[in-house]
Amino acid sequence: MQSDRADGGRSGDSSLLRRLNRAAALQAFLDAEALTPRELRDAVGVSRPTAEELLTDLLAEGWVEETTARRQAGAGRTPGRPARQFRFRASAGYTTGIDIGAHKTMTVVTDLRGNTLARHRVELDPESTADERLRIVTDAVQHIWRKTHLVPEDIIGIACGVTGALRVSDRVQDVRQGPVGSDLTVYSLPGFTEVDVPAVLAEGLGRPVTVANDVKLAALAEHWKGAAQQYRDVVYMFAGHRAGAGVLINGEVHQGRHGVAGEIGTLPMLGWAQAVDDLHRRGSELAAAQGIAPGSEGELVIASAALQDPESQRVLTAFTEVLARGAAVLALAVDPEVIILGGGMSRGGAIIAEPFRRELAKHTLVPIEVAISTMGADSVALGAARLALDAFITDLLTVPGA
Repeated sequence: MQSDRADGGRSGDSSLLRRLNRAAALQAFLDAEALTPRELRDAVGVSRPTAEELLTDLLAEGWVEETTARRQAGAGRTPGRPARQFRFRASAGYTTGIDIGAHKTMTVVTDLRGNTLARHRVELDPESTADERLRIVTDAVQHIWRKTHLVPEDIIGIACGVTGALRVSDRVQDVRQGPVGSDLTVYSLPGFTEVDVPAVLAEGLGRPVTVANDVKLAALAEHWKGAAQQYRDVVYMFAGHRAGAGVLINGEVHQGRHGVAGEIGTLPMLGWAQAVDDLHRRGSELAAAQGIAPGSEGELVIASAALQDPESQRVLTAFTEVLARGAAVLALAVDPEVIILGGGMSRGGAIIAEPFRRELAKHTLVPIEVAISTMGADSVALGAARLALDAFITDLLTVPGA
């Protein structure tokens, strides 16, 4: 908060002070559902005329709007006309979050309050080339923009989650190409290590695009809207068509110096790759026997294990135990408050969670709470939207020269 009261005749840079007050006012509106002019004045710590001037400016700029509802007089309030209320204008801009996976792409559009306006899913061929996949993604984004009556100029940020290890350059990397990482098990979407994903998407969409690891974005979404909302230090385990992990420290995704923190699934001695292969093999056998198209292998194994099929139970338990041992490695490193099980396999419920908890307890020094994700298939896309929103809010509140 910045006061506009005199301080021994030293007023400082009045232009800087106005910008600081404006940023403080925006933050106050972001932190509250709605504010009266008096509440704005108290939040920023300025005089009534300055608060009124700030409010006038933010209304003119389109960041704030008056609400239709007004508070009624009650305890501690003076009877009479209810105070006017104002709120941050959620429709001042929109974010787009994209998930590019092996079997699907999911796109969501949110407003500046994080409310989801629309979501759009398109199934993908796992063998699609990078060019084909990115063309479909571009078409899907443009479709959802048309559906929500938006144009590129309405979009204040786009972020995208992709499968694979990413460095801080936002480029998908195959670390096995050099001596560093030559023994690791790294998976990226076909052809994605040969193309500049953010550049290709930005050219097709007419807006800059940020790219991040999909599992880390799913962890971010879980903290934003899912089972991790009440926790600060979190280990997030993703179990779907592949296994992965992300770490949140103090409520923020821990990227590490090079952006590869949490990529323990690349360690061959953990056996993640083999466990995933065995799961898919059993799922493919079940799909073939039932005449079902590929793409739901994990769900088929869960359903079969629930019916006491011995081979499905064996494969599922082995997969879950490998996932738990990976979680234990991260838990010993960061000592989290909770471990969240996410991804499509997490929707198996107790048949996944109970063997996970048993195996985890063998390898950790203290009991750790395990929770099942409450997010759906749009978790990565929502995490991407949150990433874009956070970047925009940071820029909006930044005061040059402060």
